This record gives sequence, C-alpha cells and structure tokens, in this order.
Amino acid sequence: MAAKKKVPQKNKIAAKKVASKAKAKSSGKGKAWTFPKNSLEESLRVARAIEDKNAGNPMRAADLGRALGFNRPADWRFQDLLKSSNQYGLTSGSGANATVELDSIGEDIVAPSSSGQRQQALVNAFRNVEEFRKVEDFYGGKRLPEDEFFENTLVRDFSIPRDRVRTFIDVFTSNLKYIKPFAGLSSESESSVPESIDGADNNSGKTIAPKAKENERIRQFLDTCFVMMPFGEWFNRYYQEIYVPAIREAGFEPVRGDELFTTGSVVEQIWEQVAKSPVLLADLTGKNANVFYELGLAHAARKPVVFTASNIEDVPFDLRHLRVIVYDIREPNWAEKLSNEVTEYLKNAKIEPEKSIPQPFRDFQNGEE
Repeated sequence: MAAKKKVPQKNKIAAKKVASKAKAKSSGKGKAWTFPKNSLEESLRVARAIEDKNAGNPMRAADLGRALGFNRPADWRFQDLLKSSNQYGLTSGSGANATVELDSIGEDIVAPSSSGQRQQALVNAFRNVEEFRKVEDFYGGKRLPEDEFFENTLVRDFSIPRDRVRTFIDVFTSNLKYIKPFAGLSSESESSVPESIDGADNNSGKTIAPKAKENERIRQFLDTCFVMMPFGEWFNRYYQEIYVPAIREAGFEPVRGDELFTTGSVVEQIWEQVAKSPVLLADLTGKNANVFYELGLAHAARKPVVFTASNIEDVPFDLRHLRVIVYDIREPNWAEKLSNEVTEYLKNAKIEPEKSIPQPFRDFQNGEE
C-alpha cells in the first residue's frame, strides 16, 4: 500500500492565509456601513421630528433623541437612525453631541410645496444610497431572483459583505414597497423592481408625472389613517367617494384592509397599519364583527378612533361619549355633510387624541398605572 504524500507545512500555511483573506473580503467586520441599516420610512422619523418639534430648525442630538423616544443621545439605536437619515440625504449631523439639521431632500419630503415634490424627493432619498441606485439600475423592470441567487449576486457583483447581505435585502425591498404607492406603481408584487420608480422616461432622462392604474391611487401623505369598515358594493362606494377624499382633506393617506397586498398573516398586517396610523376611522354600521375586532386592536394600541354609523344603536353605549358621526342617507346632501364632518373630526382627533381614546386606555396613554 502506497504511503500518503505529506503536504509541506508551508503549503498548509499558505492555503490557510488564502482562505482567511477570502473570508475577510466577504465579511464586513471592521468596515464602515456603506448603506443604511434602517429603512427610508423609519429614517424619516428623524426629519419629521425636526419639522414637527422644532419647526424645521436644527436640533441638538440630545433633544432630538428625546423627541424620538431615546433617553440617551449615545444610544446605539438612535445613532444608527441618525446615520441612516444622513445616508438618505434627509439630514446632516451625527453623534451624541451633534446639531442635526434638515437637508433639502428631507425638507422636500416633510414640508413639500406639492405632492409631486414629495414623490420625487422620496425617490431621490432612495437613490442617494449608491448601492441601492446600482441595484435598482441592474434589476430595473425585472423580478428579483430567489434569495440565494440574489444574495450571491449582491456579494459578487455589488461587493455587499456576506454578513450584511440580509440587512441589505430587507432594507432595499422595504424601501421599494414604501416608495411604489407614492409613484403610482402597483405594490402587489414585492419581488420586482419597476423600470422607473419616479416615472422617468429612460430614453430622455426627463421625469414625467406618474400614472396610477385604474382603481389605484397615488399616495400623497406620509401619515396614514387606517379605515375599519364593512366591505361590499355600497360600502366600497362610501369609501372611495366619501371617506377617501375626506381623509385626504384632513392630511392623511387612507388605507383599508382590502388594500393590503403583502404576504403573511392578515392580522399582523392589520396590526401594523393600526400601529402606524396616528388616527383611525371606524364605520360601525351593521355591527360588523371584523370591524369590532380591529377596533379592539386599535384601543389596545391606544390609538384615537373617529366613529361613523348610520344608526346610533350600532355604536356600543360605552363609546357614544367619544367622537361619533351619525349619518342618514335619507337626508339631502348627506354625503357632503358626512365628508365635511369626517375631515373636521380627524383633524381634531390629531390635535386632541385623548378625547378619542376610551378609558382605561386613555390613562395608559398618559403613562398612568
């Protein structure tokens, strides 16, 4: 039996060095993050806090952190959020002792002079991250491949470190999902990249107004208002012709359960929308079981809810002291009256949310036991 040939020790050492270098090259350890750890929607919290809490003027990191719910400006979660906001071009300034101010992209999103300006600024923020822009160009008009192949392409062709590639995919796809409705593009397919997310003519390079598909709205507002109501022919008409314009007039983007297209549990999607919406609207007509279940989630989340009903008897007795709009379709101009009242009540609920939250949830809202 022939003896095995021994591999020289120096060859083993050389092989280990090659393997170590290859592993280090595909790892992000010790390297700065070149793309945001947070989604665009999450990062907008920074720009919105500056606009809402300080009229758009620069803020000290300590004050900004408290406005966002962080007790210490050195909190790593707050610092990650600040850095992400900077990488999107929303704000300038990072670090525990920094003064953070709005940049032009951030200002155009949180305080635009038109909905078109906001739409374009959101796209600009997304493309401000070089890696996102390159991947968008590469896959424009195509479906994203399965995770394994997408990950390999990102590592090999775009130099995304292997240990950061999942974060990249999560943030990239979340951003596409968030931006598409503002550009009038279908959000049903989460696994595809549109040819252009800003309506740009790829041949001329000019930006054209986005065109929504039939029965699909172009999103205009950052804040959403989740609508809890029955489905059906007449209710669908009430939603499209009365509630949608009224909610937008109040400065919110209307969202209803049947407009959610993401995969996963329906209850989780509803809970997500409840949590995101500063104010909600519930039509209690007919005492629909699904509506009351969603209403329970809203109260558990301590969210202000404006109620409508065609019959006061459909409103539980212990909720009638809250903001309730009773409409009668037999009255002249009932639809216009309902629309105006919904707009007014939503605006008031945003200013004084506690008046639309029942006890004991109102006390929880104020931090009382």
